[in-house]
Amino acid sequence: MQITIKLLKGQDFSLDVEPNTLISDMKKEIERRLQIPLAEQKLLLLGRTLKDESTVSAYPNIHEGCKLNLVVMRPRIEGLREILKKSFGKYYNEPQADNLVTAFMIDFEMNLKQMSVDDIERLSESLIGV
Repeated sequence: MQITIKLLKGQDFSLDVEPNTLISDMKKEIERRLQIPLAEQKLLLLGRTLKDESTVSAYPNIHEGCKLNLVVMRPRIEGLREILKKSFGKYYNEPQADNLVTAFMIDFEMNLKQMSVDDIERLSESLIGV
């Protein structure tokens, strides 16, 4: 069956898969075609991450003509937690900075989980000026 892979930047491309195709094999094909390393790929269906060890048939919503979203996760040079800790560390002692970072991350992750893929795409586009 043929499915469509949609990248965040609006590019689409088709991929032929069988029910027994592993998600990891789909990612290998994406790596081959687009030169996006496996470790940086996250495939989503209806906002949920597909597991590498699962087959296409494990997801009943994957059918002929369906669209999967590909999110490219670039490796972080420095994580958000470390950046926040440095910033808060300028104004607060270490235990206070740690508590602020923890509270911020809990709030950030909760808000991020409430966003749809479309919300994230619009936010990304607005931030990079597309």
